[in-house]
Amino acid sequence: MVSSKPPSDSNPNPAAAVPAAIARARRFPWGSGAVVVGLALNLVLCVHRAAVAFAASSHINLLLLLWSLRRFEASPPGSVARRRARIAVWLLTTTLTAAFTWKVGALLPLVPAVVASAMATATILFGSYVLFAHDDK
Repeated sequence: MVSSKPPSDSNPNPAAAVPAAIARARRFPWGSGAVVVGLALNLVLCVHRAAVAFAASSHINLLLLLWSLRRFEASPPGSVARRRARIAVWLLTTTLTAAFTWKVGALLPLVPAVVASAMATATILFGSYVLFAHDDK
């Protein structure tokens, strides 16, 4: 007996197919989402401690840093947007480094606190060189 069904087409409509790159771009960034959820949970746990302002400002600073890094990487080389994002990245990393050094330095004796401050200063200066003097080379 002959079937009245048409043969199945193994080649779907190519116009309906979504290119793989677009499909990957539409996916939810699970890694970034996990980082944000982890930061939120850490912030909730820090609320129970005395350093609420420091923890909140550090988390906000870090979220802004991640957002600025994404803008920096997405902008074309030599553009005004890239230059602004570079300045934002440098300012946010500098303030984050200074804040953590200040907090740690308050807990250390004088000599290790001076060493920590010198290391933070070297990190900030080297970061300035990499972001500004090196200039996309």
